[in-house]
Amino acid sequence: MRIQATDTAARPLQATAPQKLPTADAAQAVAGAFSGAHAPTRAADDAADFAGLLRNALTRVNAAQQQADVAVERVATGDAEDMHEAVMALEKADIALRLTAQVTQRAVEAYKEISRMQV
Repeated sequence: MRIQATDTAARPLQATAPQKLPTADAAQAVAGAFSGAHAPTRAADDAADFAGLLRNALTRVNAAQQQADVAVERVATGDAEDMHEAVMALEKADIALRLTAQVTQRAVEAYKEISRMQV
């Protein structure tokens, strides 16, 4: 089966429910964690919650990467009916990975800044 470009005017657009990016969930969770909306009583709870938050965010990024891999494989084997779905999956995975890299970079910079502070 070969994927060919078709005229979009020839067939009506199908209405689909908008999909929420996994990075939006991660960004909202990080914003909630730092806004004080969820304030555990002990520092150990804070560390555990933050570690869990990061673990969940990385799990979502990994899932987006895996979905993109499956979509590309389907396009390569000819099983995909619509190529734009594969492109959208690739873009979601790319955005999630970029966000992860930015958060990591800023966390490292913050750690370095804190370690330079004099007590």
